[in-house]
Amino acid sequence: MPSTKPSSASTLANSVLVFVAGSSYGFIVPVIKGAAEVGIYPASFLPIQYLVSFVALLAVMLVRRVPWGAPRTFLPLALLGLFTGGTSICYYNAVTLLPSSAALTLLFQYIWVSVLIECVHKRKLPTASSVVAIVVVLVGTVFATGMLDGAAQPLDPVGVAFGLGSAVCYALFLYLSGTLGTDKPAVLRTTMLAAGGLAVTSLANPAAYVISLPDPATWPYGVGLAVLGILLPTTIINFASPHLSAGMVSIMASSELPVGILAAWAIVGDVPTPLVIFGAILVLAGILCKQVPTILQRAKT
Repeated sequence: MPSTKPSSASTLANSVLVFVAGSSYGFIVPVIKGAAEVGIYPASFLPIQYLVSFVALLAVMLVRRVPWGAPRTFLPLALLGLFTGGTSICYYNAVTLLPSSAALTLLFQYIWVSVLIECVHKRKLPTASSVVAIVVVLVGTVFATGMLDGAAQPLDPVGVAFGLGSAVCYALFLYLSGTLGTDKPAVLRTTMLAAGGLAVTSLANPAAYVISLPDPATWPYGVGLAVLGILLPTTIINFASPHLSAGMVSIMASSELPVGILAAWAIVGDVPTPLVIFGAILVLAGILCKQVPTILQRAKT
């Protein structure tokens, strides 16, 4: 019987895909900053971006005639959307209550949280490459978020709770995306994710349908966030994550940080300091550390 273990080339290709997905998240920051400059509150994007995503994905499902299957098999996929929507809600609240660097640092705790979840669930210790990569990425995150560039300020405890909540929700999404409904088409998985996210964000901010939905100025941002925050990255992650470990997915998706810094620099003129650039380089080095075993294995074959 032929082996079903993914090849090193397949692992590397899927890792690159998750890196691209994480990079897509990095462009969300300039969108939110651009909206804030014209007085549009970011929380109003949440239901709209999930609504746009769900309608677009549902249309693809109907055009391609993708089978739904039994409800008991596809409804659990909505759990992915609950965690994605929870990530958005918690992160946007954290950004509101905390300095952006602190909120981003708290979000990036998902790196070690996801590896911890995998270790507890599978009852095994992380690999040496995962440990090294996590340490390098977390150290780089502290630098890259700019926390060492100025005096520390007291943080709102509610904001800290929201920031940690975003890390836990995102880590659970990354882990479950590799275990729930992996035999289903990627478009079905992403559609149910959008449905779950639409449900939780609508419950959290129902006023958006009255205030923001009729406002044409809100729609460009809602559509932009739908593409950058849901349609592109979650489709890629749903496709690639079943072929990777949760630890590798979490670390490759950390490309959001350096890409976010570069996007903010290029689009909204948020010039990074030397310490921030150094941190971004460390994050990329951590991603590379995780891929060293795969790269070496492919070199041998």
